[in-house]
Amino acid sequence: MRILDFLVGIKVPVDLISMMLLLVILGILITVMRKKNGSNSSDKKLDDFYFNIKQQIQFAVAPKSMEISLGVSDLVELAVEVWRIEQRIAKTIATIPESQAKGLENSIQKLRRYLEKYDLEIIDYTNQKFNDGLNLDVLSVEKDPNIKDPIVKETVEPTILCKGQVVKKAKIILLSN
Repeated sequence: MRILDFLVGIKVPVDLISMMLLLVILGILITVMRKKNGSNSSDKKLDDFYFNIKQQIQFAVAPKSMEISLGVSDLVELAVEVWRIEQRIAKTIATIPESQAKGLENSIQKLRRYLEKYDLEIIDYTNQKFNDGLNLDVLSVEKDPNIKDPIVKETVEPTILCKGQVVKKAKIILLSN
């Protein structure tokens, strides 16, 4: 069904409909003439004419753009960059005028909805309790005698899930006693 989805939004001009009807009538005439007369050199000319019209109509009706399937790795990198932009905006939101801040937040939400269409989820572990069972890459460990349980001080890169499966592990800085 996806192949024909582009037809839903097309408003077919009257000229195109007329051309298609002409093509059908021409095809019927060629078939009838062949059956009556047998084949000769004029049939070859009609066949060529019919073929050229058919190609021109196909070109006129064919969609002007192609839907390209992005690789999962490209979408994963997009998700990481969306998260980075979100982090940078969060750091500078106080210095940005309110109207621009709302525009940036709307753009980020649109990008996140796009990623959700492909079942991609971004997980940031900052300030969460660290668990050895989490699928994380610990880049460094900082010591703090005041904390009881280890926590994630900073997420350098988030975990990316695709359909609930880890496709990219988070990179974190751990705070431990």
